[in-house]
Amino acid sequence: MLHNQHSFVIPENQGVIELVSSLRKNFSVRLLAETVNKRVFYDTFDWRLYKNGSVLEQHNEGSSRKIYWREGRQGKLKIQLGLSKVPYLASELPAGEFRQQLHSVISVRELTPRVRLKIKRQSLAVVDNNEKIVVRLYIDKYLYQPSKTRAARALGNRLTIVPVKGYADDYSRVEASILEMKLPPAQDNMMKLALVAKGVSAGEYSSKLNILLDPDMPAEQALKKILLRLLEIMKQNTAGSITGRDIEFMHHYRVSIRKTRSALKQVKGVLPQDISEKYNNFFSMLGKLTNPVRDLDVFLVQLENYQQDLGSAAQQALQPLCEHLMQSRAEAQKKFVEELKSAEYRENIKQWCNYLGSSEKSDTPAENADRAVYKLADELIWEIYQQALEQGNAITADSKAKELHELRKTFKKLRYLIEFFRSLYPTTMVREFTQALTGLQDNLGELNDLDVHAAIVRGFIKQCTDEKAVKACKKIIKSLKNQLHKTRSEFAACYADFASADNHNRFREMFIDYHASR
Repeated sequence: MLHNQHSFVIPENQGVIELVSSLRKNFSVRLLAETVNKRVFYDTFDWRLYKNGSVLEQHNEGSSRKIYWREGRQGKLKIQLGLSKVPYLASELPAGEFRQQLHSVISVRELTPRVRLKIKRQSLAVVDNNEKIVVRLYIDKYLYQPSKTRAARALGNRLTIVPVKGYADDYSRVEASILEMKLPPAQDNMMKLALVAKGVSAGEYSSKLNILLDPDMPAEQALKKILLRLLEIMKQNTAGSITGRDIEFMHHYRVSIRKTRSALKQVKGVLPQDISEKYNNFFSMLGKLTNPVRDLDVFLVQLENYQQDLGSAAQQALQPLCEHLMQSRAEAQKKFVEELKSAEYRENIKQWCNYLGSSEKSDTPAENADRAVYKLADELIWEIYQQALEQGNAITADSKAKELHELRKTFKKLRYLIEFFRSLYPTTMVREFTQALTGLQDNLGELNDLDVHAAIVRGFIKQCTDEKAVKACKKIIKSLKNQLHKTRSEFAACYADFASADNHNRFREMFIDYHASR
């Protein structure tokens, strides 16, 4: 009967004793035992449910545990789910509508407790002349406790009226009496109130750089600012990468490493050479540890799609491949975690952070250290853009996969430079450039993934003795080849769109003409 109960906010200037006294003027009210309940709101690290307007929460009332879901901003009613606990991932749920709803919002991200509330409940009962309970009332004091060691903060009091079956008239009389008190109706915004108390914005996490650079800023200062932000993103995703359930943590961690290396290698003559070489080697080592983990993560996600065209027998025969992938992923994850937990890793990260945060200049500054950052950005971006066009124009129908892979890396370098220095250019121009790049990068990225996945399956076939599994794997490879051929045939059109004369003129205006008047 959850949908029939009504809740009201008890204003701060109105005492609970006063409220109960008002009710007792018209009804026989009994005080029942006080209880302490809990509400736990679950969300992803990047608040995907909250941003979607959805809610997934767990109510603990004594020994009872109930899990509720409300989908989307228009969802008015909470649906009680028949779950014993909140899943970590949408994929852990049985196939069905709720799994689809949840996956559509959080994708592969992990659900964790984000806000915990304690509720001190004073239960009251309205009774009739026969001492039978005809209406239940709850006066709840909501408390937000950030941690076990920190004091709880009061979020406010609420009054809830709950009907009892068979006593609808009594419920209506009690409700009318409470409405006369002019209590504000309660909206289910306890999570928002807790976030305010916590001083947290649910939209505060972003894997984007979002760096504002002054065009005349010395290049060294600008590069340190960029690298410091990339280090911050790495740190934000370190704990989740170590846990390993939510594969997006590893993805963001890995991308920040790639961008760091790209900045160190492409933005030359800005940091001292020994610093650039030392940390390029360090981040290269980290990147190599993340490669197999990420490749296997992507393959495991895509494997379900790859199997769709296979019969049920072939899908079942692929179980040894799935087990092999999971085992390989666990081994790669273990090596990665061992590195991140090592004293050497922690010391390198500490020294890197201290260096980037220091304002001290080198005794012998690098040749581009004091150049205005806008001048260096224009040169670097235009140069790599020209290189991308040269490589792209050389691609033919007979080009090998290695050439396309090199082109993909060049376009990544170009994309990263734009991200580093995007605040130096008009937002509209940057958006147009990014949109022009997206289709081509998606095409090249899919080609790379298909190549990698085919290589993983071939590696498994070489050491597999299960004939049924080998036969099913060969069907997967055939399917991958077909997809690879289709994606490869789409490259020419994707590249032509990017390299069009109109785009070229816009890019020239952005990276050559825009700052020319300075």
